[in-house]
Amino acid sequence: MTTFRLALPLAAAALLAPLPALAIQPYESVTATYDTAGADDPGLKTFLESLRKALDSSDSTFLKLAVAKDLAIYSPAVGFPDGQTHGPLANPDKHESAQRLDEAAALMGSADVEYTRDDLDSMILDLFGTALEPGTIGKSAIAGGRLCAPAEPVFDRAKAVAMAEAADVPPGNLWILSEKTDFHEKPDAKSPVVETLPANTVVPFIEGSVDVPADSATTDAEAAEETDGGEGGWYSVALPSGKIGYASNDASLGFQAVSVCFGKVDDNWLVTAVIVPSL
Repeated sequence: MTTFRLALPLAAAALLAPLPALAIQPYESVTATYDTAGADDPGLKTFLESLRKALDSSDSTFLKLAVAKDLAIYSPAVGFPDGQTHGPLANPDKHESAQRLDEAAALMGSADVEYTRDDLDSMILDLFGTALEPGTIGKSAIAGGRLCAPAEPVFDRAKAVAMAEAADVPPGNLWILSEKTDFHEKPDAKSPVVETLPANTVVPFIEGSVDVPADSATTDAEAAEETDGGEGGWYSVALPSGKIGYASNDASLGFQAVSVCFGKVDDNWLVTAVIVPSL
């Protein structure tokens, strides 16, 4: 069975173009939070476990039966949110349930391709797998306050825009750190750590892949260990202090993600919305 994956890179390197010399200024740090109210509902937890079991057994039929009749589909643009409220995609032909889920899954592929039934079933599995893999649940502003997986970041957009301006980069270069990160003075594990930022900090990326200087004290073996086998090596960000910091093993998160959202219909938990960001 062919697996389809949406081209939504989590690593900032994939979306960054080289920038000219920057005039970086200190800025106020911004932290993303997550509204998880209601995520601990026992019925929702049981429902999520049934979805995960269906994924483990590649049971796309079960997933299609778990979808509400009037499934809503949201397709925000990839990248930094534009600050506008966008409703669900139109459904002029009044398609329902499984057919609507097919349409959502097809958004993860190419618009000019006619998919077979097996293709669509594979894409449905991929959609659910992508959404549930992070293991987080939270309320989504995109989906009208529904509980969605993964949890959607909540942050001060005005401060984030001001941060991008201070860092002299476009808002599209803002990403969220998924873990506590030490930033070095140079792209070298032995160089001093100039700043450590906690998980969920929004940071302005400057370069997604930095060449390591030839005179770097880091050996090839140490560099491989530092990046944990990942690609892209070192990356650079503008730090709140106004300095440039370097780190490796980028696992940053974007603001938009493929998501599955849940709600109660006649006292039963169902999938009531799907979010598939568009390029």
